[in-house]
Amino acid sequence: MMSGKKLEKYQKIVVKLHFESTQEFEGLFTRKTLSVTRSIVEGISKAMEDNKRSALLFQLTFSNCDEAYEISLPQSQWVQSLQSCLDHLHAKGLADEQIDCWKLLEAAKAW
Repeated sequence: MMSGKKLEKYQKIVVKLHFESTQEFEGLFTRKTLSVTRSIVEGISKAMEDNKRSALLFQLTFSNCDEAYEISLPQSQWVQSLQSCLDHLHAKGLADEQIDCWKLLEAAKAW
């Protein structure tokens, strides 16, 4: 990921991201990264496991700001998001992760 961000697992699933500026934040989702892809898959998996209708994915903090923000994904977006994650994992040639993502995608379709 970009410099200046600290990634750490928060409650085993939520990824905590710290940004120095809003411009740095804007760059996070302009390109696909394995960290983001994996976080989405893990967040949806955890939400399904806990029977939740929303998957908490990221906690964001910014320098010079005392507040933290959370990014979650509603159930209505899980199938589309998992398909995108599956495509990304396929492009990277990560067969084991593709299989796990595909299984989760099929479960989300039936959810």
